[in-house]
Amino acid sequence: MAATTQKITFSSLGDRFAELSVVILTVIALALGWWLKTGVESRSVAFSNQGITAQTPAGWLVSKSTGDEVLHVTDRTASGFGITYIVQQQAVAADATPDQVVSLINLQRGNSLTAYRILKQQDVTVLGRKATEIDYVYVESAANITHAVMPAVVHALDYVFVENGKAVIVTYRADQSAFDADLGRFLRFLVSVKF
Repeated sequence: MAATTQKITFSSLGDRFAELSVVILTVIALALGWWLKTGVESRSVAFSNQGITAQTPAGWLVSKSTGDEVLHVTDRTASGFGITYIVQQQAVAADATPDQVVSLINLQRGNSLTAYRILKQQDVTVLGRKATEIDYVYVESAANITHAVMPAVVHALDYVFVENGKAVIVTYRADQSAFDADLGRFLRFLVSVKF
């Protein structure tokens, strides 16, 4: 008859510490990676033109301003329609009310943007300044360097500030699928705009 022996092994304190240290190091590495990613994504570059200053996202494509545009920056890495921030400055009559200016902007957008639809319009306050927020969508079908030929549904926000005979319009445009994901970065940009 053959004798069988059973080997019993016990985990040493060092083995248990090794397993725990792997878990802790993994959590620390993930946290550091997230911190680094957030730091890179939130880098900004100072901008100043025509008395308007802002902190624009670093690495974005700065387009040549046309017409009443003071700033036009686009994220080249975005898929579909490139996320875009625009700052415009328009002279308005000294006695023009914000409602009149907003109505004119809506008329201009309706004439120049395909399938323009206002989702919501409301009065807001941004850092103590009164503004009108216009939440809208339209279809972009013109191909250019920042987006493909395929038509895209663009979700956008305009913040219209009217004071001292001028209107400053800060605009955020993004592909409908990326709108919510980048909204926080745009709001940081919006509060950095000074005029």
